[in-house]
Amino acid sequence: MSPYHNISKDAMRSLFNDFSSLHLLIAGDLILDHYIWGSVNRISPEAPVPVINVDKKESRLGGAGNVAANLAGLGTKVTLAGICGKDGYQDILLELCHQKQILPLLREIDNRQTTVKSRIIAQHQQLVRIDEENREPVPIDISNRLLKDIRQNAGVYDGVILSDYRKGLLTDELIAEILKIFPDKPVIIDPKGYDYKKYHGATAIKPNRKEFANAVRHPELSDDEIEQYARKLVADLQLKGIVITLGEDGVFILDENRESLVIPTKAREVYDVSGAGDTFIAAFTAGLIVSNDWFTAAKAANLASGVVVGKIGTATVTIDEIFSNYNI
Repeated sequence: MSPYHNISKDAMRSLFNDFSSLHLLIAGDLILDHYIWGSVNRISPEAPVPVINVDKKESRLGGAGNVAANLAGLGTKVTLAGICGKDGYQDILLELCHQKQILPLLREIDNRQTTVKSRIIAQHQQLVRIDEENREPVPIDISNRLLKDIRQNAGVYDGVILSDYRKGLLTDELIAEILKIFPDKPVIIDPKGYDYKKYHGATAIKPNRKEFANAVRHPELSDDEIEQYARKLVADLQLKGIVITLGEDGVFILDENRESLVIPTKAREVYDVSGAGDTFIAAFTAGLIVSNDWFTAAKAANLASGVVVGKIGTATVTIDEIFSNYNI
């Protein structure tokens, strides 16, 4: 284990403030998160289910969009590359990008459902989630057009985050092509599924503990075994390093020098962990580019995600919130 030097509050403040100098590309599965907020006062006479009296409705960027929204909230310039359907939802996505000052690089597909997750929430509890989606691989002509758009702008990006939600965009071929476009810039991937071969050659991947355990075919993974399996996976996939979020146990980092560290969690009060991984990868990637230090970047990301889990739903965090929460 590498000794971890505590970064000073002034240095951490400087790190976050330098995020504004970056322009990052987020590419991945775009989700529209729809929230229906209300209250429950009675059970339906039609069936044993609660009756929700709706107070408000809200749409937010989810999936890769939530990563982009988190970066924008942290002051970073962001371009969001993804696909959606021509089903009316694309206008909502574009308006949300405009509100967040995110540059959209979206390709619309005829006869495809935009991925929408609708959540009904009452008394601070999520009662039900309704998913509408199409998980078929994106047509190759659409992928090629998106790649062309990315290539034309590649020079302006300081780094790339690939946000994989297994909704059809990030195929093996598309990931390989993006890695070819950015051979000398960090490409950090939020992975999904059990087969991580398609992430071969990336800078790093950021699974959570359960995802990592499943990927190494060891679902009963103990704390003591994390490092050995992490080292093997990094070697097998020829990554520079790996970051594994461990929930309440913090985060494990294996950096490009093959030094490892576990940083304890910084959450104050946990209301909702949905989207916390998006916050983490956003702040980690920006922090890595600014500091060129994996442990410093992970500490910054830990602070950011520690704030966001105190919010309901897929949420974002600002630098001011981080500074005030931790008295930086």
